[in-house]
Amino acid sequence: MREHLSSPGTPDGRLTERAFALTLLTLFLLTPPIITIFDVPIFVFGIPLLHVYCFSVWLVAIAIGGILSARMISGETNRPPPHSG
Repeated sequence: MREHLSSPGTPDGRLTERAFALTLLTLFLLTPPIITIFDVPIFVFGIPLLHVYCFSVWLVAIAIGGILSARMISGETNRPPPHSG
């Protein structure tokens, strides 16, 4: 049985590409060369800037990932089943 694969031009394909881009962007933002930029003796409400940066990137990535995931799931429920032939 063949699975229905989304092409990049379809809305599902674009959501998949965005999810992959989010993963790469998060990985890039949490690599040591970028993190060392925020490793300075500055405090935000008593919390070191490095910790604020790391947890902010993590929180935003989870929130955007959740939104993309919800869109992917709602797109699957609205799609008609593929024709079997």
